[in-house]
Amino acid sequence: MYERYLNVFRTHYPAKKLAPLLAVIVALSPFAIDTYLPTMPTMAKSFNVPINFIELSIPIYLIGFALGQIIGGPISDNYGRRKIGSFGLFIFFLASVAIILSESIEQFWALRFLQAFGGGFGLVICAAVVRDLYDGKHAAKIFTLMGFIMMLAPLIAPTIGSILLAYFNWQSIFVLLSIYSFVQIFMIMLFVPETKRLRRVGGYQHLPPVQVIKNYWSIITNRNALPFLLCGSFVASALFAFLTEISFLYIDYFSVTESGFAWLFGMNIVCMMIFNRLNHFLLDKLTPRKILRIGLFIQNTAALILLSSAIFQFHNLYLVVALLMLIIGSFGIIAPNNMACYMKNFPMTSGTANAVNGASQFTFGAIIGLGLSFLHNGTPIPMFSVIFISTILSFISFRFSKEIDD
Repeated sequence: MYERYLNVFRTHYPAKKLAPLLAVIVALSPFAIDTYLPTMPTMAKSFNVPINFIELSIPIYLIGFALGQIIGGPISDNYGRRKIGSFGLFIFFLASVAIILSESIEQFWALRFLQAFGGGFGLVICAAVVRDLYDGKHAAKIFTLMGFIMMLAPLIAPTIGSILLAYFNWQSIFVLLSIYSFVQIFMIMLFVPETKRLRRVGGYQHLPPVQVIKNYWSIITNRNALPFLLCGSFVASALFAFLTEISFLYIDYFSVTESGFAWLFGMNIVCMMIFNRLNHFLLDKLTPRKILRIGLFIQNTAALILLSSAIFQFHNLYLVVALLMLIIGSFGIIAPNNMACYMKNFPMTSGTANAVNGASQFTFGAIIGLGLSFLHNGTPIPMFSVIFISTILSFISFRFSKEIDD
């Protein structure tokens, strides 16, 4: 009976239909971060604080996002994907409206945390829905397609932020985020499949809080999944180190204009999209785990050269841009394959498992962001060091994994 229900869902929600829909929802997170990156110096002046105070809003956002996923994941397992996702985005919407009216940096921090908390509810349901319906290479292909589409957000977000800043003010960015999140509420309620009944037919039962805690523990201690959980978290640390310091690196250190920043930032996303499309073809020939190894090797090599260039004071913008393109671009093959390998271990608790994965990544990212804010010394060395250490740790974690693909 379960297989019959599953086939019905797959017929109504094929990968080519499901991936774009979920990608638009997932894209809210990078959009909420990347849109205001080029406006950080302006926001610092507006709040009359140093730029690292504005940079702190990124790890604060990541902490809220992690907490939202931890709470939202198991709740969505119990009560359904649609209700929890739309509720979280309504919180995001209200916080975005309030940010427009914020008058102090403390208010801005608090509202960014609340905004992220709601956004975590929205994000956590997406990978869970994919795991409800697909696994293995099929899931990896959906995550790849989702990744390609959602990359449009960080590609155009800094440009949109620069344009809004040029014609209006930094608050206009959060007006846009308010509209975006409000539209997404209706998208979830109308178009996202509710898989609650399917999972019940497959054997899932409503879980009390004590069992939820036990599930979290079993997920964290799952020996097959743990290497991928850590791998994804360390890789995410490199990404969030990039996001935290990239505005300083390009605009302040290399004296790039705000419009030029948008172009340079976008080149990283274009490279990621190229890797993402390459991944789609590689999946026809290789397993997700083997492709993941290739991506990690590329990232490690580029990170080593990047740190070496800073240590030996070879300050060349073109080299830095090229190496960062490889480091960030390789996410296009690392992220979807790591997610597929990890989620394969949790057919019945996909929401909770995705919450653990997302919370781990954003918690690691928050710690990295906070650390970089305090290590900030006016040079790229702290940023490049953190990226290199993160990529090395991700590869070490991966080495403890086992081949589990079909």
